[in-house]
Amino acid sequence: MLKDIVVSAVLPYLAYLVLTAYGVDMVMALVAGSLFPIVSIIVAAWREKRLQVIGVITLAANFASVIGSLYFQSPAMALAKGSLITGIIGLVFGASLLAPRPLVFYLASAAPEEREHAETRWQTLPAYRRIMRLITFVWFAGLVLEAGLRLLLIPLLPIAVFLPVSEVMWIGCFTLLTAWSYRYGRRMTARAQSQASMPSGANEISPSNAV
Repeated sequence: MLKDIVVSAVLPYLAYLVLTAYGVDMVMALVAGSLFPIVSIIVAAWREKRLQVIGVITLAANFASVIGSLYFQSPAMALAKGSLITGIIGLVFGASLLAPRPLVFYLASAAPEEREHAETRWQTLPAYRRIMRLITFVWFAGLVLEAGLRLLLIPLLPIAVFLPVSEVMWIGCFTLLTAWSYRYGRRMTARAQSQASMPSGANEISPSNAV
């Protein structure tokens, strides 16, 4: 995570400040900053011999913003890449709600030893299926909202202010969503398993069900 912040936020921001201080055009300075995450993703893919989905989305958004900003000579196009990344990821979460299992189900059971337990809960606990779909929807809504808000801030803030604000926004958004998902998912899954293990008669008169 720290490496991603340095490569995607700190180095591009420093590059913009240094290059513009030496008289480089704003668009070219922003494009130069975009090279850091691009090179980092390519190097990581070469080392691991594979390219992850988020890496593909990040590369596509960076290339789109570079081409658009150079073609239109628009700093706004270069600044929009962050919104493209989080917005596309958010739409992927939303689209997965139409699949047999939402994206959060696979993320929560990424470890092989967890997949069998997760599949059992999915098949036997309707409440678990609702939990996975709700968390997926919250990620979809949160990321799309964050992407839209950053787009609205582009014309309102100076570039030197927008760059750090933009990075703080996406880091904060991912951190809050991750923390909430972990706590909510664990608590509600444990409650669903507890209620499912109770005898049907006891479940009907449980005080927690009467609240």
